[in-house]
Amino acid sequence: MINLTRGVPAPESYALDDFAACFAKAMREDGRRACAYNATPGYAPLVELLADQQGVKTDQVLIGNGSLELFYFLTMTELEPGDKVIVEGPSYDRTNLLLKRRGAIPVEVALEDDGVDLNALEDAMKAHQPKYFYCIPDFQNPTGSTLSVGKREAIGALAEKYNVNILEDSPYRSLRYFGEDLPPLSDFVNPARVLRASSFSKTMAPGFRVGYLIGSAAILSRIKAFVGNSYIGPASVTQAAAYRFFKDGYFEPNLRKLKDLYRPRLVRTLELLDERLSCAAYTRPEGGFFIGVTLPEGNRMETLIPAAKAAGLNISDGRGFYLDPSLGERFLRIPFCGLKPEELEAAFDALVPLIQR
Repeated sequence: MINLTRGVPAPESYALDDFAACFAKAMREDGRRACAYNATPGYAPLVELLADQQGVKTDQVLIGNGSLELFYFLTMTELEPGDKVIVEGPSYDRTNLLLKRRGAIPVEVALEDDGVDLNALEDAMKAHQPKYFYCIPDFQNPTGSTLSVGKREAIGALAEKYNVNILEDSPYRSLRYFGEDLPPLSDFVNPARVLRASSFSKTMAPGFRVGYLIGSAAILSRIKAFVGNSYIGPASVTQAAAYRFFKDGYFEPNLRKLKDLYRPRLVRTLELLDERLSCAAYTRPEGGFFIGVTLPEGNRMETLIPAAKAAGLNISDGRGFYLDPSLGERFLRIPFCGLKPEELEAAFDALVPLIQR
């Protein structure tokens, strides 16, 4: 089976020898601290490094076992059942799940090619008085779209006007293969209103389980208290190794290698779409892990998924990325990074004959 489902790094992307060197050095030089309880906000040297990188104070940094866990903690401290949270449509399915699990009410606002529909966003803010707007501004999951500078500025103004906090989820921001980086949303709004979430899952390895939140010290203090009463603190041995990966100069060369690995996979996937599925509508991302595809009328996930499986291809159910599943009947997320070019071609060989045109 070819898996065109989860957005996971390519196994060949892992810098195993460098990781081994970092773990060994972390144990030799600071093993007693790394192996002890490291309560929130996390392993102190990594907290300090992140604060320096992000230009904030150390009390504005919180490390967790992946950014999704930190989002869960945020839902438990900052939201009450019945609170509204605006999300993009489509959006990351696990975020929607955690909001619902808390009893919060996600409100979906449609995405356009350059990010969220601003008129719909303002209407939702007026009508629902949400506590947060959750967005993935860079190479969005699942569409691959990037929020334009103009829309970033407008969202900042709307957040101030309607007193809405922003959760800016940016796990793919560093993985830009073409073009120039855009300023973060926090550049366009009072920084105290923005929580920025990211992790090293895509730029190092997901098994490290190192994610972090950057934001208001007051908000993070409440989350830290909840974390401390939940499990004291996140795993610190991997934090120590991640710290060494930065400190010893491995991170930037590894990031360049990742871009060199993934760039041709993005190019080839777009070529295959242009050559073989030009009847569909799709984003043209400049980075990240995903391309979002809207198939022509007549295609339905309930028939496409089993047909693809019979042809040797696993695909994600596009309905799972929408609060209204009917909107995702023709939505296909293509995670290109985890597949070699020949595997991508084999995936299209299996998929294209099944598409109704």
